[in-house]
Amino acid sequence: MKHRPDQILDAAVAVFAAEGVGVSTSRLAKAAGVSNGTLFNYFPTKQELLDALYLRLKEEMATAIGRVDPDAPLKQQARSLWNNSVAWATAEPERRQVARLLHEAGLVSASAAAVAEALFAAPIEVMHRLEQSGVMADLPVGYVGALTQMQLELAVEHGLTDLELDNAFEVMWNSITTPIPTPTGDQS
Repeated sequence: MKHRPDQILDAAVAVFAAEGVGVSTSRLAKAAGVSNGTLFNYFPTKQELLDALYLRLKEEMATAIGRVDPDAPLKQQARSLWNNSVAWATAEPERRQVARLLHEAGLVSASAAAVAEALFAAPIEVMHRLEQSGVMADLPVGYVGALTQMQLELAVEHGLTDLELDNAFEVMWNSITTPIPTPTGDQS
């Protein structure tokens, strides 16, 4: 039998994916097959439950994405992160949906968000290597990271084929590495 906190968090994924995050803790307890008291023994507040769930999902995602070989070519490093991210997102659609829902709804505490961000050292390191190498377009790293994430999300949401995913990666790579021409003269 599963350890109760895991049982509660797994139930929360299913309930949140189906019904949204506005459900009551009593609904979550029922779905997990535990009493309200048991739920509150493990997660004294709904915020603690939301944070624990978010961190668990982000840990799973970060583990699936993995590390990259810092000596590999930068494009290969980015491709490894892309492939692993797509594989996790397509294999775990409910978990991906709930992680996004919690983040986008602003329901995760600042401390949990900071811990989650720290889990993604590999993608952040690759972004910094791109920036330091001069390969990355002259844009803030945070913007490039968000752009990359949005393109990844779109690729997953559209259920692209393997060939289309290859093409989507190339589009993403070109969008973050293409030098931006400096305007000269009057553009009107």
